[in-house]
Amino acid sequence: MIYLKGHLARPLDAVLSAPSRLAVLRELAQARAPLSGRAVARLARINHQGAAVALAGLERLGLVERRPAGRSDQWRLDRRRWLVAEVLAPMFERESEHADGVADAIKGELRGKAAAVLLGGAAAKGRLEPGKSLELVLVEGSRGRRAIGEAARVLAVVLKEKWAIPLDVRVLSRREALRAVAVEDLWELLPVEGPPSYFATGTSVQR
Repeated sequence: MIYLKGHLARPLDAVLSAPSRLAVLRELAQARAPLSGRAVARLARINHQGAAVALAGLERLGLVERRPAGRSDQWRLDRRRWLVAEVLAPMFERESEHADGVADAIKGELRGKAAAVLLGGAAAKGRLEPGKSLELVLVEGSRGRRAIGEAARVLAVVLKEKWAIPLDVRVLSRREALRAVAVEDLWELLPVEGPPSYFATGTSVQR
């Protein structure tokens, strides 16, 4: 029996060895047409040099294809490769469902109880780190504070068990919400029963 080791046994070590490679692969997996190096860098939110290094490394691994196109090269994911077709592409497809799943859980638990749901803190800025709490501000609906509190407790369990996301909730009455002031780290996220007219995008509550 032949025991394969190194890259033959663990090709993902090289693929996922740098965040820039993962960012580049993610954007190429979602692209419907080949992308220039500059487009890849912009979409992946990394500098042009970092994108070039990542693309070169992925090309050596045989995971991306480069084709000359005028003054710049065009890049695409090589979907003929086993690692792309069987591992990476399905992984990115499932990853794209993550945010939708979290949003559906929030709506499912709070529908009919909260008049409005707002996203706060680091998550509102797109900077929520693993293990940190997802901050939600809930505006009390017609069923009262008790109903929304119970729903929030159930939601906290669901988010923690299924997505490992801790939840931090603040509940406001409609009167408290009317005294909302504009700040930068909070905005309307999910109008579970139609947003109240006094909540415009970019409006939030005072902490």
